[in-house]
Amino acid sequence: MIARLQRLEDRELIQALHGAYVRHLADRQWDDMLALFSDDVVVDLGHDGIRRGRAEAAEMFDVIDSRGNPHAGYVLSSPVIDVTGDTATGVWTLHRLTCEVTEMGRPLRVYGPWTEARYACEYRRIGEQWRISNLRARVVLPDPQQEHGTDDSAEEQQ
Repeated sequence: MIARLQRLEDRELIQALHGAYVRHLADRQWDDMLALFSDDVVVDLGHDGIRRGRAEAAEMFDVIDSRGNPHAGYVLSSPVIDVTGDTATGVWTLHRLTCEVTEMGRPLRVYGPWTEARYACEYRRIGEQWRISNLRARVVLPDPQQEHGTDDSAEEQQ
């Protein structure tokens, strides 16, 4: 009974952790977001390559930030979390609702464009805190994101 209760509590903590990650992503609070990762995190967002460790992840998010703020909303749902001791896995659905795009160098307000992505993650308990140790995301709808090696822009970082 105690082990079952611990797993349920851990699932709630992981849901809160991943929710905080998406909130910081949406608000572009990179330092707060990076603090949710383990030191040896592996981040794979597809088009930006695979990054290993917090420092490489920070560099990638700096590049993402340099592209500008896309003015989008995010809805995180459907978590499937499996906890085994001090490690866990999670699969999530993310909907990104875009409300502004750039057209001819100027922002254009639009309503309707959206994407659906899947996160496949690994988590590790470090001390008393859960951290994201592996974060993989792929767009699945409306146009599935290409895997590494099938898209010239998806070069893996070495």
